[in-house]
Amino acid sequence: MSDAISSQAPIDPDRPWITANDGDPAEMSWLDTFLNPTGKSPKLHFTRAWTILFFAGVLAWPGFGLANFVAGAAGMDNSGLSAFHGYLIAVVIGVSSILSFVIHSRRLNHAGKTSLWAILILIPLALGAFAFMGGVAGKAAEYQTLYDQRAEYLEDPAAWREQRLEERRKAQAEAEQARLEAEAARADGEEPSGEGAQNRGQQGQRGPRGGQGGPNPENPLPTKEAFIVRPNLGAFYNIIVFLSLPIMIWSLTWVARTPNYGKSRSNPGSYAEPGAPFG
Repeated sequence: MSDAISSQAPIDPDRPWITANDGDPAEMSWLDTFLNPTGKSPKLHFTRAWTILFFAGVLAWPGFGLANFVAGAAGMDNSGLSAFHGYLIAVVIGVSSILSFVIHSRRLNHAGKTSLWAILILIPLALGAFAFMGGVAGKAAEYQTLYDQRAEYLEDPAAWREQRLEERRKAQAEAEQARLEAEAARADGEEPSGEGAQNRGQQGQRGPRGGQGGPNPENPLPTKEAFIVRPNLGAFYNIIVFLSLPIMIWSLTWVARTPNYGKSRSNPGSYAEPGAPFG
């Protein structure tokens, strides 16, 4: 222990490393720590708040996910739990990102650094929200198409089926014509030119567009929440978690360890006076 620290009377004999009132856990205000970005938080207060947010994410994602897996393995219908789990992860990670911005701002203020560095915490949240909104817009347009097809079917189911049948017959006729043209070309010693014949043949095998590969208009459509919102939740929180990994390293190796304002070493073995420059 350095002479500068040993000359200061510890607040608690059992914790001699605490030599200032603002580092005392008893002096910590959880409300200010999480909600007041203009205040200051010493290392200990920041570390405690950061740990709470970290374990909140752990409990929400793998913790609740394990319970959901066990429920499914036990034979329970866990579709409702799975939907709730997706929303729980998104809410916990979104709220944790905002609260993390606050505690980083306070820690940087206390260390005498510019709190603008804390904006790094919000970058994954902004990118995740952007991906979520883009996915929602795309799924909303797809849902509208399905809704229009469903409305057309309900208006006259027999006519709708007849139209689909006619489309399939037309596609099959085009495929057959393309096949015959290709065989004639090969018989004349020519290679079938272009991709049109091949595409028509594949389309004839698949059938008309909209007849397969998605919710059938003959069946009730899923809810907008299940079709539009829920599939995009994963993109939201997966982006946040992936981009937050390097930020987590930055938080633990620099923000949490950066010297307190007025307490940094100006040279080995001594401490600078309050107000003196520091790194």
